[in-house]
Amino acid sequence: MEKAKVEALRDGNHKAFEDIFIDYFKRVKLFIGGIIKSEADAEELAQDVFVKLWTNRETLNVEKPLGAYLYTIAKNTAFNFLKHKLVKQTYADNFPARSKVSTPEDELFAREISLLIEMTINEMPIQRRRIYILSREKGMSNSDIAAKLGITKKTVENQLSLALQELRKIISLFLLFFL
Repeated sequence: MEKAKVEALRDGNHKAFEDIFIDYFKRVKLFIGGIIKSEADAEELAQDVFVKLWTNRETLNVEKPLGAYLYTIAKNTAFNFLKHKLVKQTYADNFPARSKVSTPEDELFAREISLLIEMTINEMPIQRRRIYILSREKGMSNSDIAAKLGITKKTVENQLSLALQELRKIISLFLLFFL
């Protein structure tokens, strides 16, 4: 029965997606809530899991259990959420004045760096840009990116490394010039 739903989902069947959502949403939400200890955030992250399921539906393996796939996405989503939360908290703890009050100059500086990063990403080779966006903006793991793009995990890691080197270099030059 589940195999038929997964096959229908792969074909873009909305009813199959709805059935899977109904079958798994509460369990996925509880699983994430157990990790992050926040019901409101768990609800939002569980929704993100199902968005990823729909987005990646064409790559689903009908021979593998859907539940295991969903829980893997849920675990990665929860851990990414916690990592992001830790980074924000660490920044706020280490730079309390900067995290609470910003001057117009700070905001302009932040916008300029953001624009510089965006321009640098747009100038990257297509494959590297796609990998960077999937990793940093969509929060996908290297393995998920490799599966989605049909490339090796090592290629994903190499391209991400090159992308980050480009960004570090351009930001360093910017900081040297303006500071």
